[in-house]
Amino acid sequence: MGRPLDGRVALVTGGTAEGMGRSIAFTLARDGADVAVNYGTHRRPSAAAVRRIVRAIEDSDVRGIAVRADTSKGADVRRLVERVREALGPVDILVNNAGGSWRVQRDLLRVDDAHWERVLRTEVDGMIHGIKAVLPNMRRKRWGRIVNIGMERSEEFTGPPYDYTLGKIARHGLTRILAEVEIDRGITVNAVAPGYIPYLSFREAVESVRHRGPWPRRTHGTPQDVAEVVAWLASDAARFVKAAVIPVHGAPFEPEG
Repeated sequence: MGRPLDGRVALVTGGTAEGMGRSIAFTLARDGADVAVNYGTHRRPSAAAVRRIVRAIEDSDVRGIAVRADTSKGADVRRLVERVREALGPVDILVNNAGGSWRVQRDLLRVDDAHWERVLRTEVDGMIHGIKAVLPNMRRKRWGRIVNIGMERSEEFTGPPYDYTLGKIARHGLTRILAEVEIDRGITVNAVAPGYIPYLSFREAVESVRHRGPWPRRTHGTPQDVAEVVAWLASDAARFVKAAVIPVHGAPFEPEG
């Protein structure tokens, strides 16, 4: 039996840092998808770090590329999706992982305008730019998977950061609305809503994708737990799952500030 994502092309935004995007990319590759990772919205990793991630993707006997783009800018995202199409083929699976930066400021009056706008452009506009860029091909093929990374219980959150939380609520809302529109075209739209998920080292991430290393000993959600849910949503097994916002419980966290 082939791997569940054989022949598919996946794009994971924000996929070269230490968190969930990297583990999602490794897991989609493990399941057979060719994977493009994106960087450059907030972080600019070294060329060596980017190459190491691409090599780890290719170790699953699939194709991998990394493309720099600021996902808050529509023109950048359109170029990103076109670059993926040229290198790997049209995007079948989009994971909107790149998000705004977490900055806790308890007094709303002291939240910097530029920071507020930047977070919401990344969280909301970045998601919309990605979806708009991949939808035409998904509609033509009548097959597509869109997974938006949100936040556990964001709608119930009662404290700062206001901008980041509002962005995650918007992701959940668009997921529910768009899912109803696209399901009859063979396209599913869902969200995964992690709690506080601590980073894994590069070695731990590589081991966890094969369920080794720290995986058997974990006591709370890890980037790999998030990645497993995303991979399932991307598979044919989840073809009729729509508008879901699936929480992944994380570690205890007390926000600072």
